[in-house]
Amino acid sequence: MKAYIVTIDSEVTDPEGMAGLGSQLLAEVEAHGGRYLVRGGAISVYGGDLAPARAAISEFDSPEQARALLESERFTELRKQRGQFVRANTFLIEGV
Repeated sequence: MKAYIVTIDSEVTDPEGMAGLGSQLLAEVEAHGGRYLVRGGAISVYGGDLAPARAAISEFDSPEQARALLESERFTELRKQRGQFVRANTFLIEGV
């Protein structure tokens, strides 16, 4: 079963600081067997109360791979750093 990590940034407080983390986050996703399906790009809201500034969706072959990334020491540290530059919500979704 595939798994997806979805991150929605509701407010980017320091775009330059966040830009410096992009390549590090990408490397960690790939090191854990994932690949980005969506990373940035225009967002059109058609319903609901969210007004995201950015979104990222990464795909993994299994929920275990995705959890291994989310629980890894390096990725946890990168998420803490990211928290200095953005307000974000991250979800793990299992699916097709």
